[in-house]
Amino acid sequence: MARLASRALGPLGLATLGLVGALAATLALYRAGSAALEQALDARLRGAGESAALLLTDTLASPERLEALMRANALDGVYVVDRKLAVPADATGPARRRVDLLRTDPAGVEAALAGETRVGPGYAMGDLQVTVGYFPVRGGGGQVESVLVLEAGRAFSSARDSLRRALWGGVALSAVGALALALVAARWLRDERARREAAAKAARGEALTKMAAMAAHEIRNPLGVIRGTVELMRERSGAKLSERDKESLEDVLGEVERLRRLTEDLLDLSADRPLAAQRVSLSEVLEEAARATEAAFPGVTVRRSFAELPPVEGDAGRLRQVFANLLQNAAQAQGEGEVRLAAEPDGRSAVRVRVEDDGPGVPPEVRQRLFDLFVTGKANGTGLGLALCRRLVERHGGTVALVPEQRQGSTFEVRLPAAHQAR
Repeated sequence: MARLASRALGPLGLATLGLVGALAATLALYRAGSAALEQALDARLRGAGESAALLLTDTLASPERLEALMRANALDGVYVVDRKLAVPADATGPARRRVDLLRTDPAGVEAALAGETRVGPGYAMGDLQVTVGYFPVRGGGGQVESVLVLEAGRAFSSARDSLRRALWGGVALSAVGALALALVAARWLRDERARREAAAKAARGEALTKMAAMAAHEIRNPLGVIRGTVELMRERSGAKLSERDKESLEDVLGEVERLRRLTEDLLDLSADRPLAAQRVSLSEVLEEAARATEAAFPGVTVRRSFAELPPVEGDAGRLRQVFANLLQNAAQAQGEGEVRLAAEPDGRSAVRVRVEDDGPGVPPEVRQRLFDLFVTGKANGTGLGLALCRRLVERHGGTVALVPEQRQGSTFEVRLPAAHQAR
């Protein structure tokens, strides 16, 4: 659990770091954009107010003129306040009234009457924040006679809302980016773990094959001595041996032959002994493997189904060993009955061969590792046959696989390149 937790901290840490960095950058950009927007809006309102205040110097303000000013600058309100805090003209309301102190800041009015322009937050209507500007309006003698008040709400708020939406969009993108980074990191850790496990597995397999090769070399010579001794005993004893003794000697020779084949398989797995490459009639190889299987398993019949097959390039003896192994595995799994052997061209560049049986099938727990060395689904199996089949087929440039089971039994498929495509 501790190891799993430490591995999980890697993607989580990267995701957190990425999220914090992205959020910090987003917030920094938002602050900079907000400051720039406020400066732009302030400058816009100041420009509109100061230019309008100059135009009102020699012309009396009228509701019509103020309304035109409001439309031209997309403002929410324009009105004039005199020194008595009365409203002589208003673009949106009645004139000749007292100023509304809920809308108007007396301090802003006093500052403008003193000749100072002032722009800042005014009042709020629900979620709408209104910015208000106070601009001095001078008379003919240059004295400030009234104050022009501009109210900017919807036009300014829409820009702020767009900026806030951009902020939340940036936050959402930051979260998505952090999640993607976590997924990538998790995938990388998983692939790296799988690579290390595969490397460790390959190292173990190499060590096992080296050990098996050493054992095979050491066993092969004593087997030859045992075989020669038993055959010499049988020849010298002749008629003195009873039928039971003769059967016992045959059993010994049979076991010696089985061990000899086992040592040959181990040597084939441990070293790439040269292939006797030539153009091979695959139909003949398959026919020989089928006859050998029927001879070894009298209760089993191999049903052949060969199309016109192109030749392949390879070692006929090793290919015969591959298909005999697959057929004999099928015969052992089925016990008796019919095993199916089918072959056909696979396009113009390859040949596909299938071996099918109606046995119990491959146990689910070994399917993924079926072609690994020393892995077997049989109680008395060595785990060498299928590993050797894959090694020999791959040396011929082909592939061998267990077809996903759709019914009872097992189906193995071998694919070999045709002679003109072989490597």
